[in-house]
Amino acid sequence: MDKVSVVIPTYNCLPYLPIAIGSVLSQDYKNIEITIVDDNSDDGTAEYLKRISSEHSNVHVITTSGVGAASARNLAIKQSKGRYIAFLDADDYWYPGKISAQLAIHQRNRNIALSFTNYDHLNQRYDKIIDCFSYWNQLDDIDCPVHFIENPLDEIFAHNIIGTSTVMIDKKVFEVLGGFNEKMTYCEDWQYWLKVCECFDIAALTKTYTGYLMRQGSITQTDAKRFNHLVSISKVIDDYQQNNKTISKKSISLARARLKEGYADYFRTRGDLYSALHYDLHSLLIDPRLRRIKNTLGNLKKILTVNKPHFN
Repeated sequence: MDKVSVVIPTYNCLPYLPIAIGSVLSQDYKNIEITIVDDNSDDGTAEYLKRISSEHSNVHVITTSGVGAASARNLAIKQSKGRYIAFLDADDYWYPGKISAQLAIHQRNRNIALSFTNYDHLNQRYDKIIDCFSYWNQLDDIDCPVHFIENPLDEIFAHNIIGTSTVMIDKKVFEVLGGFNEKMTYCEDWQYWLKVCECFDIAALTKTYTGYLMRQGSITQTDAKRFNHLVSISKVIDDYQQNNKTISKKSISLARARLKEGYADYFRTRGDLYSALHYDLHSLLIDPRLRRIKNTLGNLKKILTVNKPHFN
């Protein structure tokens, strides 16, 4: 039986960490090891992990001092003993059967280096908002449970639908490509998936196997971090446009439409409706989508309401 090494980086996620670890331990596939990298948490995580690792022999803990997600994952990968690596963020969790479903794809198709699944966006009460593929209108029309992506670089560049917590990857990939870029603090995961797509075959499971928690106050959700994340995405797009001649112009345009939609959402949440409208219109012109039409009309309505003249 192929061993699966599960990598969980964590920083001050004690309220969510037991759910994440529990979802792994309750999987029907048992030949797993779990490596949790506690990256300088100060919320009691260390004490919890000491207890849980003493109760489960396949749970291992690495303690670091604020090295960041990329370095944390690389450290865990180097110490892993499994043929396959599966990633899980500390505030996400897996649904039953996730590991066995993906592992079956890899074992039947040894050429597949990476697989990912659909996932649900959840609010803080763990109610489903929408699944990823439906929101981005990607792969939601695929009837079969597994989709082998024909042109993975173009597809994942244009539509970044790979949720890190859904990924299973053959460890041999890291021997060929190395690890995550530790100089990057944002979207280093997307950049790595693109490197994989340049060299290997990948597949998507259309069923949802992961819950992604949309929580307020997340370290990745502050205004400054959201803006820096968008800047990082822009740099990756620019780099591929300048240096990779195999990627299509259409994929670059679609990626820029997503980026502009991200900027529109950023400015909308800050109350800057004019900037939001500017980016919404650009995104809409590049790649018309129903949600973009709704966002653009919503911005216009709010702007007109605010500037509506009042008569005495």
